[in-house]
Amino acid sequence: MKKISLINIFIGEFPWFFKLFLKSCETNPTIDFFIFTDAIIDYPLTNNIKIIPFSLDVFNQLATKKLGFDIDVKKGYKLCDFRPAFGVIFSEYLKDYDFWGITDIDVIYGRIREFMTDELLEEYDIVCVRHAYITACCMLYKNNEYVNNLYIKSKDYKMIFASPKNYAFDETNFENSDSFLEIHDIFKRDCQIESIQHIIVKEGDVGNLNAHFDLLLIDGISGKLKWDNGIFSYAGKIEFMLYHLIDYKRNIFANNSLKWGKIPDVFYIDKFDYRKNNSVLTRFIVFYDDNLKPFFWNLGKRIDCFLSYTLFRKKVKTMEAGDYYYHLNKQKTVIGRHDDGTNFINMNGFSNIILYEMTFNKNYFFAKNFELILKTDTNQSIPFKKFDTINSAGHSNTYIKADYPI
Repeated sequence: MKKISLINIFIGEFPWFFKLFLKSCETNPTIDFFIFTDAIIDYPLTNNIKIIPFSLDVFNQLATKKLGFDIDVKKGYKLCDFRPAFGVIFSEYLKDYDFWGITDIDVIYGRIREFMTDELLEEYDIVCVRHAYITACCMLYKNNEYVNNLYIKSKDYKMIFASPKNYAFDETNFENSDSFLEIHDIFKRDCQIESIQHIIVKEGDVGNLNAHFDLLLIDGISGKLKWDNGIFSYAGKIEFMLYHLIDYKRNIFANNSLKWGKIPDVFYIDKFDYRKNNSVLTRFIVFYDDNLKPFFWNLGKRIDCFLSYTLFRKKVKTMEAGDYYYHLNKQKTVIGRHDDGTNFINMNGFSNIILYEMTFNKNYFFAKNFELILKTDTNQSIPFKKFDTINSAGHSNTYIKADYPI
């Protein structure tokens, strides 16, 4: 059996879903998971989960030594850009493995070996879990010198590694989109840098590399998911390798808290919650959570917007003007300020849209005939330098002013 290890670096306090991730790691005993972290774990783990005490300073020292030039990472999120180089940076940990890979911790795994078979690994040098573009929540690299040094083939890699800016070098420079139909679509996009997908596809085209792209994951808020002692299925019909929580955890309707001390051997994941059983009562609660709760939330906001615009039209004056960015998108949003101090927004092709305060929902803003609702964090001081956009499905993105620390 091919030996596989998956690597994650996490700096800071582990989020609520970390124990769900660990539970799914435990049920893949033939895969080793290396977690480099400065967090303290004071509960028992299985032998295949290897916690390595780590810090940004240690990473900078190790990466500088292995890559051959100065590395000075200041923020944990920037580490994502270095993932294609993990085979070199962490080579001392990977000597005994046929494949190494990257993993996020906002994933729940099913039976990895049902999909990453020896037959597949014998044929391919790289395995990706989407059919058309790299999703760095999980992928595998063959542990050899050529594959481990693929990142060097990018003309931009030194600039990327030296810059404090995150470029999504490990994926597609933030161009990963459901509109990708096939892997060569990356060359049709206006990318700022030559990402690892550019390199993998180019090397495959000239016969130097054999990469496998296949849809092995579920993300979004699909619901109807069942995890049963490691077997992960959708609607009781389709088994898949992993569920990526990226959209679930950013949804305002979702239960983003850990409600179990011990993760059960069987659980269900609905659109906005997770549960232990499938009783009539829990299915009624699911119906309410998935349908009625979003309906009433949206109804309340629409009524507030209507009354606020019709009766009061109180304009927003609390946002600081400047360029704002969502960290998974290259496109900037501009918050401007008129001479009278009122704010406007330029976003998604709309220009100079006046923002109004909601009356009954504190810290919520809206613009007439604009689909998205804006919300500011109550912990901020005025003027605000961060806001969330929320659509009717509850999906939320956080936009931060360019000079405001993440």
